[in-house]
Order: sequence, then structure tokens, then C-alpha cells
Amino acid sequence: MERKSIWALSISIFLLFTVANSEVEEVKQALVQFMQKLSSGNVPRDQNWGWNMSSDPCNDRWVGVICDMSLQSVRKIVLDGFNLSGTLDASSVCMTKSLAVLSLEGNSVAGEIPEEISNCKQLIYLSISENRFSGTIPVSMSQLRNLKRLDVSNNNLSGKIPDFSLISGLVGFLAENNYLSGRIPDFSFSNLMQFNVSNNRLSGPIPDVRGRFGADSFSGNPGLCGKPLSNACPPTSPS
Repeated sequence: MERKSIWALSISIFLLFTVANSEVEEVKQALVQFMQKLSSGNVPRDQNWGWNMSSDPCNDRWVGVICDMSLQSVRKIVLDGFNLSGTLDASSVCMTKSLAVLSLEGNSVAGEIPEEISNCKQLIYLSISENRFSGTIPVSMSQLRNLKRLDVSNNNLSGKIPDFSLISGLVGFLAENNYLSGRIPDFSFSNLMQFNVSNNRLSGPIPDVRGRFGADSFSGNPGLCGKPLSNACPPTSPS
């Protein structure tokens, strides 16, 4: 009976470690796929680059990856200015459940922002500025309740700005130099420290920004009216 118990315990421990390892491998495989789609083979792969199944993102310090070494988990992916010209595979990168920072500034990443970006539940900082993203800002982004700063500026984005009012901790929203249209939704302007939607195709009255932002945050939108811009909104017709 004792031998059976020991055997069963050994099997349980073996299975436990197998499951743990397979989960780590699954995340690593997802990150490798994320990079494959992001780089499209145009990034030089020297021995220090990493991003492969034969190395570890934390212990081998993959380029652009910053980890919480105590938990051995990826916390930040910062790949600014690497001439990346592929697409953003959000389903893969969001497999890293502890990811707090994702920055792809100054590349040539194209395609749409995937709805699956909402799976990165721990994101605090997301910047995809100065790329070639097109399509709309997905409504699913409003589910990123931990987000503090969102920068989608200098792309080819169109459509309406989603309602981000439920992200109570948002302190920065930058979306200048796109093709966004419609009205400016009601942000929590009392909390925002950075805000810029200039040079788009927005229209309608500017919400009450509580004196926190000047005309340069709204200029370049001929259809916008009201303070802090100089052109007043036309009077509403009586009912």
C-alpha cells in the first residue's frame, strides 16, 4: 500500500511540473508567434535577439522584454523604432497575463488594431504611435480598466472614438494625426493630464475639459466648435 501511495504521489508531482512547464512553453510559443507576425522577417536576428523557443524571455533577456524576475514573468515589451513592418497579433501577446506595458512606437506596423487587445487585462501603458495602423479603434479597448495611458497618434485610424469613461484611471489619451470622425466622447477630463485629438475629422461641440487643455489639443478639426477653440458652436434651435 505504501509503495502505491508513493507511486501515486510521484505521478502527481510529475504531472504538476509537466503542466507548469507546458504553460510556460505555451506563453513562450505565443511570444515567438507574436514576433514572427510583427517583424515579417525584416529584423536582424543576431545571437542576442532572442525571441525563439531555444531561449528564455527573462533569463536570456530577449530584446525589448523586461521581466519581473521574482515571478519570472514578462511585464514589459518595448520595441520602439525597430523597423517592424508586420501586424499586431494581440491574441498571442496577450497570453502573457502579467503584461503591463506594450510599446511599438516608431515602426511601420500595419493592419487593424485587433479586438483581442482587450485580453491584455493588466495593461497600464499602450502605445502604438507612429505606425501604419488603419481601421477603427476597437470598442473592446474600453475593457482595459487598468489602462493609464493610451497613445494611438500618427496612424491612419478612422471611425469614432470609443467611450473610455469607464476607465477611471486613464490619465493620457493621444490620438492626433489620424482620420477619426464623429464627436468627442465624454472622458473623465478631471483626471486626464494628457489629451490630444488634433488633426482629425472630428465634429460637434467640445466637451467641458475643465480648463485643462488648450486649443492645440483640438485644432485641425474644422467641424469642432466651442471652447477652447475660437469658433463658437451655433445656437441650438428651440424645441
